[in-house]
Amino acid sequence: MKKRRARKLEGHNAPSRQLVEVSPHRTTGGLLVEELTPYPAEYESAYEKLVIPRLLLCRDIKRVYSQQARSYFDQDGVERQYTADFLVEHGNIETLIEIKPLEFLFHPEHLPTYLAIAKHFRKTAQAFAFIVDEQLFSEPQRTNTNLLMRYLTSPLPSEALARVVEAFQREQTVTVTELCDAASCSLAEVYTLIAQRRLCFDWSYKLTKSSLLSLPDQPFKGLFLGDIFRATRHGDLLAALALGRGTANQYRLEITTAWRQTRPPLTPWNFVGGFSKATPLRDLGEAELSPRKSWERRDRAPGQATQPNNA
Repeated sequence: MKKRRARKLEGHNAPSRQLVEVSPHRTTGGLLVEELTPYPAEYESAYEKLVIPRLLLCRDIKRVYSQQARSYFDQDGVERQYTADFLVEHGNIETLIEIKPLEFLFHPEHLPTYLAIAKHFRKTAQAFAFIVDEQLFSEPQRTNTNLLMRYLTSPLPSEALARVVEAFQREQTVTVTELCDAASCSLAEVYTLIAQRRLCFDWSYKLTKSSLLSLPDQPFKGLFLGDIFRATRHGDLLAALALGRGTANQYRLEITTAWRQTRPPLTPWNFVGGFSKATPLRDLGEAELSPRKSWERRDRAPGQATQPNNA
């Protein structure tokens, strides 16, 4: 199917194109949150879909735009066109953000292109950054985002906010459960206040009913854009790439893309074939030899095979 030509939307500071119309062959969609997204924050990939709620939960982000503006950069003497996935306003800065899987970004075929893009924005003094899949999957940010994104657009009674603020006049920090009792509000209303950045908690821990809450900066600060950039051990490498510097350490690039494994790390309890012929410390008991399905049946005593009790 022939791809439609991208068109410029009408309006002040409008995105360069509407993904729902120009990408009919992909699964697209968008999220509209009053004041934070003047236009629907649209996505055309699973990772872009995941990053939108995370950005909207950041306290320092004022606006989120998708596919905001086209840029033209030079790569090996050839002029190329590029459109960043998102533009975010935070503080007095506007930052362009590119969303890519880690392995794709550092692949030898793609890395020179993104280095050229980053160098172009560095010359034009435009803030530019990368967000990769590992940052989106990092815990507990992922779990907290999945919970709070349900309440981003939830209506909030004005009297509920007044009761919550009054409750914090007596205590600086309270748990979620204590706040529900003190302010006579529901759990959904508390989560809505957190999602809409009226209340804060420590994002380094999973949000539960026993989590401590406070008003903004008293003392908890909430989630910031920089916390997403620093979410994994690859933060410094991605920051260098966003400045067009890259890295000369080829070994670092290789371990970056090969770090994730589809199976858990090798341990004595999932070692196949055994590594010692010595007698194990003990034999398995009757309860440990209960019948299992064929694809779950493994030798759990390193060094000696055992037989199930139904053999």
